[in-house]
This record gives sequence, structure tokens and C-alpha cells, in this order.
Amino acid sequence: MRFTSAMLADAAQVSAGKLYVLGGAFDTISAKSFPAVHRSLTLALVAEVGPADRNRDLDIEITLVDEDGKETEVRSEGRLRVGAPSSLPAGAMTLVPMTSVFMNVRFPHPGGYVFVVEHEGRELIRVPFRLRQAP
Repeated sequence: MRFTSAMLADAAQVSAGKLYVLGGAFDTISAKSFPAVHRSLTLALVAEVGPADRNRDLDIEITLVDEDGKETEVRSEGRLRVGAPSSLPAGAMTLVPMTSVFMNVRFPHPGGYVFVVEHEGRELIRVPFRLRQAP
């Protein structure tokens, strides 16, 4: 498994195998003061799953880390299971869209942050962004 797309969004959802994104693909959040609380932040992802990863549980862990590499208390764990549709040719990859919504995320200070997505202890993708003081 690998991720072909990953972005921050104001909102996103998966419906009928398609990813719908609202206010996506940004890398900067402005806040009037710190600590700041962001009401809702969505991580929108698209995984490419191959034959070797089908019909088994794929544990995914998402952790928010600050620019000093320190893990925050923001994390999400989930399990993905992708079957093998009969319409797929042998060896074909399957695209699987997914979202993870984080509510009331507290940012103690401005600076860099990154969502780190891992599977079986292996980092698959990073989604970096910055928080800045609004003028």
C-alpha cells in the first residue's frame, strides 16, 4: 500500500468510492492568538492498494507532530480492508479514498506541523502545514 494523494481540507467525505473535498489543498492556517483551537481539520487521502494487501487488515495510524518532531496528543488509528473485486484483472491496483476528521485541534504556538501516516510502523506519507499569527 502507498498513498498517491494527501491533503488538508476544511471538509471531505467519501461517497460511492469517490472523494469529495471542500476547501482543500492548503498549507497555512492563520490564527488571531495562541494557543489556537481549529474547530475541524480533515485529512483527505487516496491509497493505492495492490494484490498483496487485499483481503487482510491494514492498520493505519495518523499522528500530528510539531516542527521539533514532538508528537502532540492528536492521533487517529483505523483499519482498512480491501477485497478483490472480480472485475479487476490479476495484479491490478485499487484506489481507495479515505478521510480522517480531527475536531477541536489545539495548537499551542505558531510554527510548522505535520500529519504523519504510518502502516505497520512504516511511514507512508507526510502532510506538512504551518500555523501563523494573523495580522
